[in-house]
Amino acid sequence: MMMGCRMMTDHDLDSLFAAARADSPAPSAALTARVLADADAAMARTPAAKIAPTSASGAGASLWTRLAALFGGAGALAGMATATVAGFYIGFAQPMNNGLLPAVLGGEIAELEMMPGLDALLDEAP
Repeated sequence: MMMGCRMMTDHDLDSLFAAARADSPAPSAALTARVLADADAAMARTPAAKIAPTSASGAGASLWTRLAALFGGAGALAGMATATVAGFYIGFAQPMNNGLLPAVLGGEIAELEMMPGLDALLDEAP
């Protein structure tokens, strides 16, 4: 026999959330002081070269350095080059037909070649 069981309404949830917002605990002064001391210690250990960005637009900068700076740095340029090569490969190799997916998942195919060989890439037949 169930007694006193009722579903929560939107009003009940609103009052619970309002009570949680009103009771927001503030960090203690000791905790704040420790966090700031740790931040100061970490900033003192960081080399100045990593904090200040280098200027790549100077007169002595090479073409590649200026080009990398234009695109957001060497890491961004490397990422765009990788995406370009992957896009060309996917466009050239053309992924397999999705019609094989149910057969693979169902276990009907014993062996499936995921990477096409050179013969499949050079085939001129449509």
